Amino acid sequence: MKKLENWANLAASIGVILGILFLGLEIRQNTEMMHSQARDAITDKQMMFSEWVTTEPEMAVAIVAAADGLQNMSPEHRIMYVYFLAGVWREWENSFYQYQRGLFDLEEFEPRMLRWRSQMETDAARVQWKLTRQWYAPGFRAVVDSYVAEIEAEQRRRETGEGIR
Repeated sequence: MKKLENWANLAASIGVILGILFLGLEIRQNTEMMHSQARDAITDKQMMFSEWVTTEPEMAVAIVAAADGLQNMSPEHRIMYVYFLAGVWREWENSFYQYQRGLFDLEEFEPRMLRWRSQMETDAARVQWKLTRQWYAPGFRAVVDSYVAEIEAEQRRRETGEGIR
């Protein structure tokens, strides 16, 4: 009887261990699926902004006009551009948050940050960023602030002729 009880306990213990292993596998698969869905949602948002610019001629006009500065834009185009930037930056902030949570590796996230920096090259984008930067999370804000500082330092060097041989 004792032997039968021992075998039953051993079988129950093995069953519990196998159940825990199966549960761990299920959780891992669920986590991978959630990461995949989050990445897909981020990509959809990025594509939405691209589609907006390519299918809405007035939005494209507003972006082109921003190259001459916010003060030279019509009120309508300025509003379009400002709201466009707010949406873009909110998407960047979300991508940055997902990166911090391990959704992206540095190798695949670094090109995004290079694109962010290049999009902050226009004076209009930097002016608007400085007006609204407090609306974004501190970690993300620090990244964009560093790009703005780098760009403006480069501009000052070019204007003063520093570093030119």
